Amino acid sequence: MRPLMIGLPLVLLCSVAAVMLPQCCKDRRAERSQDMEGQHRVADEAAAVKIANRLTRFDTLTSQISAQRETVTEDKTPFLWKQFIGKRAWRVDFENVSLKLSSSIPGYPDSYRRKFTVLIDEETGRLLSISSKFEGEAPDMRPLPSGEAAEAQLQGQQEVYLGLPTIEPKIKFLDALDLVLSKGVGSPFLAKEIYGVYVLDSRMKSPARAVWAITLRGLPPIPVDGPYGDTVPVWQRNHMRNVLDATTGEHLFATNSPQPD
Repeated sequence: MRPLMIGLPLVLLCSVAAVMLPQCCKDRRAERSQDMEGQHRVADEAAAVKIANRLTRFDTLTSQISAQRETVTEDKTPFLWKQFIGKRAWRVDFENVSLKLSSSIPGYPDSYRRKFTVLIDEETGRLLSISSKFEGEAPDMRPLPSGEAAEAQLQGQQEVYLGLPTIEPKIKFLDALDLVLSKGVGSPFLAKEIYGVYVLDSRMKSPARAVWAITLRGLPPIPVDGPYGDTVPVWQRNHMRNVLDATTGEHLFATNSPQPD
């Protein structure tokens, strides 16, 4: 199936603003402080939970939060999976989450009660992944592709993840989900599974930028144009990856790539 791609080309926008020197210095100090916050060893459960709360804002949706150390034994993040496997990480679980997004109709209910798992690198405090897996039966939803298979598909479309950002995102994950709802393709409320990574992304050889790449899986099938669009298997069109600038909140593009194996 030809990948669906929705969105505008990546364009670098440059602007110049005049500011007073003392304020500039203050901003730079704040940037250094933010950078240092996410670049040190995570010593205990409390520190891991604090970082996960700061990155996701899930603590606004549940008080059922726990953390434990583990070694990453499996990862499917394209381009980064090899370096993630074997890492010591903190797994922070947010139980019994029902999404509430500010762009939705007031009181609009989430279709699912979710468990979100946030993996944080123990050595650096950097975010490795966010996932919410579906625990029921979903015959039309195939497993995620392997990291190697996903990588090959993205390379074929001239997209690459170059690594992890060194500063925390200005747009937190819950707010990024809200932007997917209001500006992107697919509703987080209707997705059986939700996956997110905070990475440096480059597309069509553009300069890398820090983005949220958020994959919604188990969506109602997305229509395909053409007389034979409905013959495309549901498992090829019930997922969507939205990519957003994690600093500005700009929705960059949406695509159903990578496809399951």
